[in-house]
Amino acid sequence: MDTKIVKKKSKLKFILIILSSALVVSVFGWYFLNQKETYNVKSEDITVEEVTKGKFEDMLMVTAQTQSLNSSLVNVLEGGAVKEIFAEDGQMVTKGQPIARVYNPNTEFNYLNQETGIMQQISQMRSSLLELKNQEFNQDKELLQSQNDYNTALQSFNLQKRLYDAEIGKKTDYDISLQNLNYQKQRKQIVENGAKNEKTSRNSQFSAINSSIDQMEKSLNILRSNKNNFLVISPVSGRLSSFNISLGQNLTTGESIGKVDLMGGYKLIAKVDEYYINKLTVGIKGSLDNNGKEYEVIISKILPEVKDGQFSVELNFIDAKIENLKIGMTFGVKLKLSADTQSKMIPKGNFYKDTNGKWIFVVKGNRAEKRNISLGRENPLYYEVVSGLKQGETVITSDYSELKKYELLDIQK
Repeated sequence: MDTKIVKKKSKLKFILIILSSALVVSVFGWYFLNQKETYNVKSEDITVEEVTKGKFEDMLMVTAQTQSLNSSLVNVLEGGAVKEIFAEDGQMVTKGQPIARVYNPNTEFNYLNQETGIMQQISQMRSSLLELKNQEFNQDKELLQSQNDYNTALQSFNLQKRLYDAEIGKKTDYDISLQNLNYQKQRKQIVENGAKNEKTSRNSQFSAINSSIDQMEKSLNILRSNKNNFLVISPVSGRLSSFNISLGQNLTTGESIGKVDLMGGYKLIAKVDEYYINKLTVGIKGSLDNNGKEYEVIISKILPEVKDGQFSVELNFIDAKIENLKIGMTFGVKLKLSADTQSKMIPKGNFYKDTNGKWIFVVKGNRAEKRNISLGRENPLYYEVVSGLKQGETVITSDYSELKKYELLDIQK
């Protein structure tokens, strides 16, 4: 059988064809892989703005509301159900004026038991005092009796001694009177020593019992005054505000149910987005406009607690105050965060929520291309451009919800 011999030239040609095909496939693959995805967009559906350069105001606009410069909270001292209401929100009240009354039968019963117990203890202590005074009275009687008996024995002895010395009296009577005198003298001494010791002890007991009675009476007065805790009173004189309770409403001990504004001046309270919590500091100045007149304000306090994405800032008027201010009035306040600078800027737009300021579509003719950028400060109107854009370039600042996955845009008229 004959064997077919493949020519070397044909084999080389076959290898070249394969390599050429692979090269063509690679080129086309590279082209398609690097081809940017393009999206058609109508010009009327986008907003195009120019990159400008000029004075950039690093400021923040906030809405502030007037409040009393000083106020005092109205707190519930004893929890219970609201039984009576004596005042209304917005009413002028005086210090100590009753505002409401609460009722708590369990607490009142406990007060009654404690009061009864303290009064019983005071009564027992006063009985002990009376007993000590009776002991003192009896001791005085015994002292008086011993002194009288001694005096009588001394008189009898002197009489018998004179009679015995005159050889008129009997020796027996003399000896008896002497013996009785010695007895009464010793008895008197014993009674006096005992009375002295008992008096010292009694005085100590008097002092201790009187001190205990004083403490008990103070406790009783405090307990009785605590009954007044059921009465909610105004802590200061001023205007009652934020006061909104209902009959039967249960209040807890220490709960704040309103405040009293002292009407001695006003401050402004502004709610600020948490984005600015590290940008605002005490001492930053601002201004507000009222009826064409500008008033300066300054941040006096920052309350860092964030609630619903916002924190609170207190502002005070620097010099002049707005006439006829009332609590609850609202003003737009411009806060100056830093000095003005010459910067490149682009107007604010909805593009930021999709790009977070990391990139933007730059318009060139009827096309727009995605470009990485860096933005710095912002104010209510502009973003400061740090890098990535040149003055005079135009960018798309409208919403990117349907555009963010594309690299190129064809803008159709």
